Amino acid sequence: MTVDRDIDVVGKACPFPLITVAKEVLTMQKGQLLRIVGNDPLFEVTILDFCRECGHEVQETDREGKKVSITLMV
Repeated sequence: MTVDRDIDVVGKACPFPLITVAKEVLTMQKGQLLRIVGNDPLFEVTILDFCRECGHEVQETDREGKKVSITLMV
């Protein structure tokens, strides 16, 4: 899947990943894709909750060990 932006927050603890995603989506156009990769234990649930609350559509979620990659459509 080709994305418009990638963010890597591996090693960063929540709420940093959420703050980063919230700031990034404000700079993006509706329909663009953002992929964010993180490994904080709360990362996945926090980002998925953010998407539900803000109306962003989750396109893909992948896990590789402790890393989780979430692709969302703004």
